[in-house]
Amino acid sequence: MLFVFGKRAKQMRLNKVSELIHNSTNHQNLSSAAVSVHFQEIVDLDDGNYEAVPGSDFVIKRVAFRDNSSKYYINDRSSNFTEVTKKLKEKGVDLDNNRFLILQGEVEQISLMKPKAQGPHDEGFLEYLEDIIGTNKYVEKIDEASKDLEALNDKRSGVVQMVKLAEKERDGLENVKNEAENYMLKELSHLKWQEKASKLAFEDTSTKMVEVETNISTLEESLKSDRGKIQESNKTLKELETVHNKYMKRHEEIIDLGEVEQISLMKPKAQGPHDEGFLEYLEDIIGTNKCELNDDLKTRKDKFREFERQDVKYREDLKHRKQKIKKLDDKLEKDSSKINDLTKECEESTNLIPQLEDKVPKLQNLLSLEEKVLEDIKERSKGCSLPPLPDEK
Repeated sequence: MLFVFGKRAKQMRLNKVSELIHNSTNHQNLSSAAVSVHFQEIVDLDDGNYEAVPGSDFVIKRVAFRDNSSKYYINDRSSNFTEVTKKLKEKGVDLDNNRFLILQGEVEQISLMKPKAQGPHDEGFLEYLEDIIGTNKYVEKIDEASKDLEALNDKRSGVVQMVKLAEKERDGLENVKNEAENYMLKELSHLKWQEKASKLAFEDTSTKMVEVETNISTLEESLKSDRGKIQESNKTLKELETVHNKYMKRHEEIIDLGEVEQISLMKPKAQGPHDEGFLEYLEDIIGTNKCELNDDLKTRKDKFREFERQDVKYREDLKHRKQKIKKLDDKLEKDSSKINDLTKECEESTNLIPQLEDKVPKLQNLLSLEEKVLEDIKERSKGCSLPPLPDEK
């Protein structure tokens, strides 16, 4: 193999390459000697067997001649040392250290190796095997990966600590969350009851408004009727005053013009019990008229006082009814304002209920998302591992 891979005669414990040509009694004066090495790429299987890669096989051959010259062939095609060396190195054959085989002189040297190198420039049995196997190229990457692993472990410790703090904070907020949810539910229930109360108050106030308007209409009709009665009383009083004035005027004209002559013929005083003189005549007229007038005057004064009492009563009633109407108007205005406020409050409560109902699932979803993020952080911290090395793919 050393011959095929281009080693010189001295490296194979020979003086000349031509010494490799066979020489015996039956085979004398042979002109050349050739060695062929067959290569093929394989894939190792899990069961310990292997599988050949189709089209990957090739043959390298070297021929030595009597004149100590040699030729190289790749798949029976003439080649040279440079091309052969390049192809072998491309296939992973270590021609610099000859790690593809152990020479006889190296056995004792290997047996004296320490298990592991003591310094950066030493080589122990572990480093020797890694060099043969080809895993020494991973040493630097393993060191870097170890540093990355240490950094990731530190980072993981920080993340775990953060997760624990987050869990502690989450557990501490659990009661606050429950209180907030209960408060939101109670607030929602309160608003619903407040809406119902506002509707009932609105209906009750509307009923009272109808009653107030009915009472106002009744009072206005009663006031109108009382005013009519007062006007009629005033009219009757004026008529009585007119009649009284006429009667008094007529009373002043006691003596009628038709009776003047008869009166003028009367004797000053009656001569007998059945006679009537001027004096008896006057006494009769004055007494009779005086009684009638006194009776009539008394009656009319009584009626007048009655009218005055009724007038005072009607005026007081009118005053009270006006005050009552004013109070009812004020109450109507306050009730109208209260109805407007209740209507506005009812509308605001009605509009606020859907908003609060919409917030409840949003808050619950937000809490679920936060818990999911926390679980993801915990899972990532548990599954923290190194990324695969490029040459291990």
